[in-house]
Amino acid sequence: MIKNVKFGSSLCAGLLLLSACTETVDSKNIRTGGIWASMTANADSDAATTINVELRVGGPDSNTYVDLSGGDRIFASADGKRVEMEAQGTGTYEIDFNVAAADTEFIVDLQRDSDDDAPMSKGQLPEPFSFELPNTSASRSQDLTITWSPSGTTSDMTIQLGGTCIFTRDIDIPGDPGSHVITGGTLTPVNPDKPETCDINVEMKRTRKGEADTAYDSESMFVLTQTRTGKFTSVQ
Repeated sequence: MIKNVKFGSSLCAGLLLLSACTETVDSKNIRTGGIWASMTANADSDAATTINVELRVGGPDSNTYVDLSGGDRIFASADGKRVEMEAQGTGTYEIDFNVAAADTEFIVDLQRDSDDDAPMSKGQLPEPFSFELPNTSASRSQDLTITWSPSGTTSDMTIQLGGTCIFTRDIDIPGDPGSHVITGGTLTPVNPDKPETCDINVEMKRTRKGEADTAYDSESMFVLTQTRTGKFTSVQ
């Protein structure tokens, strides 16, 4: 029988660190509908995808993680292969697949010993892509054009740029047009009185939303992403 929530171990170091505390609760004490699941499938190359699942109680802002125990187990499937996911820490599970093709379907399957299963969280990977930076070095005062291909999909595109000499910048790109211009002056230096030169890490993502099994907390999610990275040197 599923009981009321009874919190287990705490990773809190003390009351002064309360905001950074994490708690754990045994899955036998939680109904499936009380579990918030955050599921991601991320392909960072054309050959491999990592599935990651976080299980919590209380929604996305909660710091209480669900420890699967007893007969509760979680699996992932793709390309005709079904494997049990590996615990990376309390409430976090991960597994790799050697596939990253467009429209590959991934399924996450939670099997419960004493409550409802959640067997059909699923989604399809967006199309792989590659992107190019025009130069290995670029001035922040000039326009910078990033191009990628293929383009024209219905998936969401984002770019994140970050480095020690600038403030991190996140950019949403509507319509997947195949190119985006970062206007000169929009990368803000950390120290405007003494601008520095540094390497800028560029992370670009193409994202689709999948479907979380309806047995979970209604705020649960499954997000599938193709991620590519690059680097250039940013000068004043």
